[in-house]
Amino acid sequence: MPTSTAVRSSDPRRCDRYGSPGFTLIELAVVILILGIAASFIAPRLRDPEGAALGASAARLATTARYLYDEAAYQRLPMRLNLDLDRQAYFVTVLGGTPDAPEFVPVDSSLARPVTLPPSVAFRDVVVPAVGVVSEGVVFAQFSPEGWADPLVVHLRGRSGGDATMAIEPLTGRTRVADRYVVIEDDGDAYDGRPDAAGPERRRSQRRSRLRGDAAP
Repeated sequence: MPTSTAVRSSDPRRCDRYGSPGFTLIELAVVILILGIAASFIAPRLRDPEGAALGASAARLATTARYLYDEAAYQRLPMRLNLDLDRQAYFVTVLGGTPDAPEFVPVDSSLARPVTLPPSVAFRDVVVPAVGVVSEGVVFAQFSPEGWADPLVVHLRGRSGGDATMAIEPLTGRTRVADRYVVIEDDGDAYDGRPDAAGPERRRSQRRSRLRGDAAP
């Protein structure tokens, strides 16, 4: 009668009962290192949710402005980014209506839906060169099919006093973002313009910088 005998394998390469090898110490160390690096980026945002909301709001506003610059050229129609400073929201319109009564109407697109700022973020003010500093009402920047945009600087604020800035360059439509209150001069230089900062000349010499751009010029 045939019989069978179990034989213990001494092969170190033998797989476990499910047929898959285990992790080596090197692989585990690499995984732990990756998790540590990811945590170093995530932890500051968890400690400062308002700062994260400010940055995300400024970035989203910049993305919308860049979308309008490209979309106006594609559709061959003027488009506007409208900022409602009283309702803490912004929305997009495009030139429509009839030939006899043209008007700017809301855009029917998922990429241009009205956006309300998070509860912890609000418009601090908007700088329009033709008007000056505006802190209430509705302000807009228009994007032309010919490839130019109205210059606009938007300052956002958080409940705890944090600031963020989004700016639109008129000739290129390029958007720039900063994680503080920034004043932009006619030559394109930027400096800290908060009311509690040093005097203008000192600010220019000590805090002069360029805003971060979200696209190449």
